[in-house]
Amino acid sequence: MSKEIEKQTKKGLIWDFTGSLLRQFAGMFITIILARLLTPEEFGVIGMALVFVTITDVFIDVGFTSGLIQQQETKDITYSSIFYVNLTISILLSGVIMLAAPYVSVFYNEPKIETILMYLAIIPIIAALGKVQSTILSKQMNFRSLTIRTVGATVVGGIAGVIGAFCGMGVYSLVLQQIFTVLTSTILLWFSTGWKPKLEFSWPEVKGLLGYSSYIFLDSIIRQVFNRIDTIFVGKYFSSATLGFYSRAESLRAQIDAYASNSLRKVMFPVLSSLQEDNDAFKRVYLKVFNISSALTVLLIGPIYFLSDKIIIGLFGAKWEPSIIFFQILLFTTLTTPQTGMMVQAVLAKGFSKLRFQMGLIHRFLKLAPMVFGVLYGIVEFSIAVVAAATLMFFIYAYVMRSKFEIGFMKQVKELLIPGIVFFLFVVIFHVFKEYINVWVYAAAFFAGNILFLKLIKHESFFILQNNFKKITSRISKFKNR
Repeated sequence: MSKEIEKQTKKGLIWDFTGSLLRQFAGMFITIILARLLTPEEFGVIGMALVFVTITDVFIDVGFTSGLIQQQETKDITYSSIFYVNLTISILLSGVIMLAAPYVSVFYNEPKIETILMYLAIIPIIAALGKVQSTILSKQMNFRSLTIRTVGATVVGGIAGVIGAFCGMGVYSLVLQQIFTVLTSTILLWFSTGWKPKLEFSWPEVKGLLGYSSYIFLDSIIRQVFNRIDTIFVGKYFSSATLGFYSRAESLRAQIDAYASNSLRKVMFPVLSSLQEDNDAFKRVYLKVFNISSALTVLLIGPIYFLSDKIIIGLFGAKWEPSIIFFQILLFTTLTTPQTGMMVQAVLAKGFSKLRFQMGLIHRFLKLAPMVFGVLYGIVEFSIAVVAAATLMFFIYAYVMRSKFEIGFMKQVKELLIPGIVFFLFVVIFHVFKEYINVWVYAAAFFAGNILFLKLIKHESFFILQNNFKKITSRISKFKNR
């Protein structure tokens, strides 16, 4: 990896990770306020409605975002053409949402959903106006601007939602939050890039991207539907309150996953794309990040797992206590999602969009299995099956990485499992002796014990933590000596 690419990678990771921290902090703070002002049922209702809005995001993009990033050189007319394609599709999708709203309401047997979807139907059009600008910033690895945009949008949308909740708008305050978040994001994107669409269009340019993007599009459609299928399933077969509890746990888990993997996913695709012709450098970068990510993920989720009851009740209130068991179970998916996400980016960076589509089909099929357990046994068993499906997908992808990129299957499995040895040991002890354990002391003991373990096995992640710790203490020392 060249020094310039390495510099861009580090800068991109720092900015995106910082943005993730700020965005998640802001989002968490806002969620805490809203969770205390609103009921689990109201969160369940908005969750039912948002399923159908978020799915439209795939149809707007048609896979062109990945195609534009993967493309080595892109003309301005290509950007303009994609902009108009996105906008046209979004207008059609907004109409579809409005027409489908009454039927969705009947499906869930929830009258409020019809009105909610009528308001939310404007979101696809607003989002489409900023798709190309976001792509340009990602292609340039300008994660500073993307960070400012996401944090700003989260804050503005959150403020709008909180004001609505204080004014007694109930579930409609969450509608307000969604609309203002997307609107602010789009406005900031236009200011960040300075790019504006020109009155020009080229079908050949659009068609040229379809070869790569078509498989991304098909995979994204299926992925979005199946990513939301748990919400559809829980909302249909259980109560809106149960969906609220499950969604709160999944939302919190997703925030943890964002800390562990979102920055890697965003940064690694353009980085690995730039190295697609250098197989040795490609494998070195992939394995190094895979190794470090596995260890840091365990270090992050361990204390959170042991403090889950304190976190949920302390932040959201006692009424959200049923979410704890779902959160603890679903947290195990975060042990593999960063690595699986990296594998996806590696496949796409090499231009294997068809392979990604085929793998996506397997992944979506696996996501159907938990519903069987949910119908037969219950919501807790459904959550356990979700974790099992995610773990199995990691092993399938590891095999693909061995066959396509000559990256050892057992090497990947080993790099995943070794950093988790201490965590699994602590989990067993925790549940056997839970009534005698002070969770705060136990979480601290796990963190210290895991750091010591990483040091003893001379894991690369330990030296990264050590170097960063030295830098921080050095800066603090310099500040005190001023």
